[in-house]
Amino acid sequence: MNVTVCNPLLRTPLSLIVDDSCPVINLTYYWIQQRHAWKARHQPNVLPDRWEGDEAQLKKMSPTIPADFAWEWAEWCWENGVKGKFSLIPYPAGIGRVDEGFPAQVFEKSPTHEYQSWLRIYREIIWPNFDLTPEMLTHTAVVDLETFALTEEWEQVEWVNPPIDNRLTDYIITAMEMLNNVGIPCEGVTSPGAFGKRQEAAYAKAVLTASQEVNNDPRPFYFLWLKHDELPDVPIWHVERNKGIAIASIVACAGDWFGGWTGYDLGDADRFITEDLQGGRLPPILEKELPCVLVGHWPGFYFNGEKHGFDVLKKVKERLDNYDPDGTKTIWMKTSEIGHYWMALEFTEITVLEEQQQINLSTQFPTANFTLVLNSPIRHIQINGWDIREVRSRRDFQRDTFLCEGKQTFVAFDLEIGETELIVTV
Repeated sequence: MNVTVCNPLLRTPLSLIVDDSCPVINLTYYWIQQRHAWKARHQPNVLPDRWEGDEAQLKKMSPTIPADFAWEWAEWCWENGVKGKFSLIPYPAGIGRVDEGFPAQVFEKSPTHEYQSWLRIYREIIWPNFDLTPEMLTHTAVVDLETFALTEEWEQVEWVNPPIDNRLTDYIITAMEMLNNVGIPCEGVTSPGAFGKRQEAAYAKAVLTASQEVNNDPRPFYFLWLKHDELPDVPIWHVERNKGIAIASIVACAGDWFGGWTGYDLGDADRFITEDLQGGRLPPILEKELPCVLVGHWPGFYFNGEKHGFDVLKKVKERLDNYDPDGTKTIWMKTSEIGHYWMALEFTEITVLEEQQQINLSTQFPTANFTLVLNSPIRHIQINGWDIREVRSRRDFQRDTFLCEGKQTFVAFDLEIGETELIVTV
């Protein structure tokens, strides 16, 4: 009997990553303002590149994004089953610390009410379906951890090649601790821009060390790569198999096409998936049943109050629902859940004892909805002494069930740390 691991519940993972998000502050407004001020100091005769934003657009922008919009967006995601990762920049643009509050002058409404509303939305509506991560400290200038003053280095410029001594680890620890201070132990981190890209091994190790120290989490993730022209994967770094320690790199395959990080560039649903469900980036990824991670930026969803990016998200979700009308092809997952699943997929030992009709699994990497395919029709399955029920369709295939299709049998269950025993009756 041959046994292999397949996608959770035979469905392709979908996930939505939201970057540049933080309470109250419209990061794009301050990012462009601060970058152009830096440019004037250091390169006064050099025109800004496109990636540095258009300073003329600042006149059209609000420096804040209201909690009312965050509530509307998060509630829609909740109702429509959208899951993924949502950034919580802990010291956005150096304006104020998330664990201390922001200066009153940045608010358009009551400072205390708006700030507390944002934190409530993060905790109560966003967090159940999205991993919350720091996007390092400011997403603009690097912070001097001794004084918390902004330096002349930039997190996504100079720290693309960051120092690989304790400064990098301490920086990430500080970001995680600030989220902890408001009751949000993060499941991983997000790179501001290309932060860490030229020192990825050291960066991944720093995130893993920080996660273990701050949150006692041995299996975090980080988001760094967005690849439009390659098939996505889930690379796993710094594995200690016997201890259940590792870190996953979540690789996105589509974006930034909701509205752009700028908040003033129009997005286009067709770039994700066309109305006929044939074109765009997503269909070929879905056909290969690879993790399909979409990326958007918070200012782009808000789109200066016009919500164009939010409308694009709704259209993309509608088309994905049309692609999978009975819910048997795709499954929305948090990014941490994708990381945990791929760790279990790669580092679970499977032993088949043919004569006893027994399958033994051993792992230090737990995950939900672990799904096996057996190349034999099975009449009855026990997992750790408990009978699981048979279902007749993929639509009904859930955890603690098995499904026979022709000469194959699929079985799904939550994989726990240690030993798992399956007894099968052919």
